[in-house]
Amino acid sequence: MKKLIIIAIIFCSWKSISVAQIASDALLYSRNYAGGTARSTSMSGAFGALGGDPSVLSTNPAGLAVYRRSEFTFTSALDIAASEAQYDDRIFKANNTRFIFNNVGYVHTRNFFREKGLQSVNFGIAYNRLSEFNTVSRINKLSANSSLLDEFVLNADSGSDWWRETHEGLASELGLIFPYSDNDEIFLSDYIEEDRWGQPVSRTIKDSGGIGELGFSFGLNFNHNLFVGASIGFQTINHREYYQHEEYPNDFRVLKDFRFRSDYTAKGEGINFKTGVIYRPIPIIRLGAAIHTPTHFWIDYQLNTNLLINWNDPPNSSDSGKEGRSFNYRLTTPWRYILSAAVIENFGLTSVDVEIVNYKKNRMTLVNDDLDFWDWQEAKEAEDGLNQDISKFYRRSINVKIGTEYRIGPFSLRGGVAYYENPHKNDPALYNNYDLIRNTFKGTLSYSAGIGFRNQDFFMDLAYSFTKHPNRIYDLYEHADGLFETARLQTNSHKALLTFGFRF
Repeated sequence: MKKLIIIAIIFCSWKSISVAQIASDALLYSRNYAGGTARSTSMSGAFGALGGDPSVLSTNPAGLAVYRRSEFTFTSALDIAASEAQYDDRIFKANNTRFIFNNVGYVHTRNFFREKGLQSVNFGIAYNRLSEFNTVSRINKLSANSSLLDEFVLNADSGSDWWRETHEGLASELGLIFPYSDNDEIFLSDYIEEDRWGQPVSRTIKDSGGIGELGFSFGLNFNHNLFVGASIGFQTINHREYYQHEEYPNDFRVLKDFRFRSDYTAKGEGINFKTGVIYRPIPIIRLGAAIHTPTHFWIDYQLNTNLLINWNDPPNSSDSGKEGRSFNYRLTTPWRYILSAAVIENFGLTSVDVEIVNYKKNRMTLVNDDLDFWDWQEAKEAEDGLNQDISKFYRRSINVKIGTEYRIGPFSLRGGVAYYENPHKNDPALYNNYDLIRNTFKGTLSYSAGIGFRNQDFFMDLAYSFTKHPNRIYDLYEHADGLFETARLQTNSHKALLTFGFRF
């Protein structure tokens, strides 16, 4: 199958994985949250002016120069997603739990013990988890007066042949939808208007995976009041979005039930560069700044669908089929700017980070080297339309992180809060039903707390974070009249982290 067909379907007219889906992935893969060690997480990632923690390799690498001794850390985490789906005035709850490695890092310090000038050179390597895709939702309706078949028929009646290359084509091959008489431009399903008594419908939705970064950094300490650093980051994306839709229309004349599965995966690698500085004008004040270049991702996209049908006539018969397609694209994320400030006393500290990211600057490029000129011309139009939609729907966001730590001998108590501003444009003219979705256009709020123990050669930190994500509207399928069957999804993330560290 020519790649042009795949591109045209996905970027121009394929409604199940539409331009909106791809554009939302661009946003998803360019957003980072507080991650790394338990200490950093317990202070909501507000470490841009503090340093002395492996998480800074992914935020402000100048913090590497703050180290006075070499160090090794390892962090494991328990990630729990608690979801609620509101559908047809009912609430459906679901949970998903998994264990992950959130950080592993090593910092090597070489001290010169000079009176003035360069005091130390530090080198570090660390893996930090930057973002999690961990949600699960389950939706049930005992008496639905619409069907996924409505969307299949609507797309098949579109007047274009693109649907034959999608799962509508698979549904047609298996007889789930069929042409009216000899007219193959008008399609029907067994679910005809006069037979709509309602049938059980269920949908399971699950996201998994995340974004991690392996950073290689160096830092320079000048006179213990000026710290500079730089880092090369290698990021990885591992994202799976899966849903299974089931209908049991026992009142249908021929169709007994069917199950449709969609399994979308994206895997990618990216590279970026970061540089930063921390300045200490007086002993208790630190000021920090960092710049991140865009991350250049190379992403492999794969979509597999499966359809299983059971028939009433003939009794106990069934049909099944599956299809798959893939393509590659490049994603260039926006520049990222971080300004930080911290106050450090003997009994504790307080730190603030302000991060500026213009998400409308995300850019996606198709990778298809074997297409001829006319193929590229059409693909280029689709690519331009996609990037125009990214610029149209997204905006610049300011993210704020605040953390504090209070020391009691070898123990420390920590807390933090982070607010990630809504990256969508709040323009009612952009949306067909602004009243329905305006509540989804809120920022993401995260709270954290933790405790730590430290002696000369060993430390252990425990952290907990709670993140409340904004509601989002989820389209189950499109009705025959062009409206959508929708549900409102809400996910709260709970994360517990444990870090072990050794100094030498």
